[in-house]
Amino acid sequence: MIDSITLKGVASYSADTPATFQTNGKKVNLFYGLNGSGKSTLGKFLQSIDDEKYTNCLMLPLQQQEDILVYNQDFIRNNFYEIPDFQGVFTLSETNHAVELAIEQATTELTNIEKEEESIQKKITSKRRDIAIEEESLKESIWKSKIKYERTELNFCLDGFKRKDTFLQKVKLSKGDTTATFDSLIAEAKELSGQDGVLKPSLPQITLDVSELEASPILSEIIVGSKDSYLSSLIEKMNNSDWVKTGLSYLKQDEPCPFCQQDLNTSIIEAIEQLFDDTYQSKQDEIKTLYERYQAVINNIESTLSTSIYTFDNELNDYGFESKKDLLISTLKSNLKQLEDKHINLSKVVKLTDTSPYSEDVNLALSMIQADIDIFNKKITNKKSHLNRITNCFWSILNAQSHDLISAAESKVNDINLQIDALREQLKINKESEVEQKSVIIENRKKITNIDLSISKINQQLSDLGLLGFQIEKTSDDEQRYRIIRTDGKGEDVYNSLSEGEKTLISFLYFLECSTGTVTEESAVVLNRRIIVIDDPISSLSHNYVYDIASLIHHKVLQAEFKQVFVLTHNLFFFHELLMLKSPRGCPSGYKLYRVTKSKFSQIKDLKRDELQNDYQMYWQIIIDCKSNPDYAHMLPNAMRNILEHYFNFIHKKEALKQALETLGESESEFKPLFRYINRGSHSDSINLIDFEGIDIDKYISKFQQVFEATGFEDHYYNMMGLEKPIIPATS
Repeated sequence: MIDSITLKGVASYSADTPATFQTNGKKVNLFYGLNGSGKSTLGKFLQSIDDEKYTNCLMLPLQQQEDILVYNQDFIRNNFYEIPDFQGVFTLSETNHAVELAIEQATTELTNIEKEEESIQKKITSKRRDIAIEEESLKESIWKSKIKYERTELNFCLDGFKRKDTFLQKVKLSKGDTTATFDSLIAEAKELSGQDGVLKPSLPQITLDVSELEASPILSEIIVGSKDSYLSSLIEKMNNSDWVKTGLSYLKQDEPCPFCQQDLNTSIIEAIEQLFDDTYQSKQDEIKTLYERYQAVINNIESTLSTSIYTFDNELNDYGFESKKDLLISTLKSNLKQLEDKHINLSKVVKLTDTSPYSEDVNLALSMIQADIDIFNKKITNKKSHLNRITNCFWSILNAQSHDLISAAESKVNDINLQIDALREQLKINKESEVEQKSVIIENRKKITNIDLSISKINQQLSDLGLLGFQIEKTSDDEQRYRIIRTDGKGEDVYNSLSEGEKTLISFLYFLECSTGTVTEESAVVLNRRIIVIDDPISSLSHNYVYDIASLIHHKVLQAEFKQVFVLTHNLFFFHELLMLKSPRGCPSGYKLYRVTKSKFSQIKDLKRDELQNDYQMYWQIIIDCKSNPDYAHMLPNAMRNILEHYFNFIHKKEALKQALETLGESESEFKPLFRYINRGSHSDSINLIDFEGIDIDKYISKFQQVFEATGFEDHYYNMMGLEKPIIPATS
């Protein structure tokens, strides 16, 4: 028995979100869905499970293909289209107690084998579920690493592996040795990605040519005034030449002495001025020039080292450049201060600090920074290869970190797989026993089977249904095949002359015989091993046979000893009929109901008996759904047409409808194609297929409402739409 079915990535079913339903062990499973909702895909999957297009679909537990018999358009096409005759069905006929006993015993043994196989399959399914749980747990654990690094500079390493399964597989396969760490990889990736491929500029060495200035001999000279003045010996003795020189600038004719505030005579002033002759002035000018040159050097070096290329971000090691630069400049400025003092006090001896070691330290730091820049620029130039190396290191680290988790999970999975292998070995033994029992059934069936009984059954059913114009006969005594003939013997191409309803009936009767028999003598038929699938046996052209086909399914399929039954239909009356024959009110025990719907993708959901609507209500529900979900828009015109046909036929107001549609069509040219489509008398031919894609849902529903208003049945519209009819205030 099928426990669950999953449809994914086929026809109208989503490739991302699977549609899964559980049978809950029910034998009879009834599905309802509008045309195009995705019902037929289910039948085709059960018919061709091994087809590669159903790779992403799943049936649990797995069933043998020969144990599933599907009635659908493919069955009809394969057995009836353009075929003058079709295979006969071998069924049991003559009574032979010994043979029947052998078949019964073999069938019982097959049943026991099947129960054991189901038990083993359930164990295998349970073991596979354990594997899935273990693998999912491992995925979640390893996935945390992805979440941790996806918002860092290493996010590019995750490209192509942002799904749990592919991420885990990549981690498993990324074995390798590396000395890198995540932190070092982040720093390296940040360098590469943060620059956007821009190379860092080179750093020129600084040139500081001040050795000559700092070692100038004049700095050690004691510069005093001239000895020609009679005051020179006194000033030299007092060692205050610089003080006198400074005060000289304050010495004015006819003013007191700036030093003692006594009146001065001309000879004193001349004697003081004689002290500071041209030689003294020359020395002072030389020191001033020395000061100015030294200051220019400092200004230049400060300006140079303040440019952006000598400003380094945190990603680059400056090797103490900043402190060495500050020490150099502070030493230079200290020397400059001493030069300033010398200029003021010429008699003072000054010794400047040699700054060459400091400038060499600065240049050494710049050399080391430049070496890093060269490495960085080389990485930028070969960015792709470096990023690839970072990526490989990243996955190798993840693999190393996840090793214990992966090993533990793989060990558990391997143990479970060994258990599954043992169960499969049991299945293999069971299959051998199954083949033996089937051989017993086949050999004994040959003794009492033929196709004559199935011919008689089909013809009797045709007669019971009132179809007396044709019947089935054997093609010849030596061929086990059928053909359809007219009862009056006229005509050869009888099948193509039948109505669609008659074709449906005869193909379905043939299917019913196939379900209890076999088209070859070498097949073993065991009903309680067969799964029957019936896909939409009621077409729009065979609706007159709804009750007959429902009754046939009820008596010959649902009440038979088949293992499981799936019936799919778009016809609500037929759906109700299948339930009414068994239980007029509640859902019968052993039955389960489903609804197949489609908006963007198809879905299969459980359905309760009290949720069922009739066809007319369903069409109104489509209109209501369209107002909130535009995915149903393609069904809107057809729903409108069916509502209007059903309602106005029922109340015998077809002419009123026709007149309203013609009037609205003339005044609303935009909607004329829709009104003509609705007003057609027949909708079965391809000419009636009109493209309404891109329609404005609200406008179309508004025009639909106008049809009811124009015919005086707006109350019915509001009632079916679940709306309150607006109250129009009376005019005075």
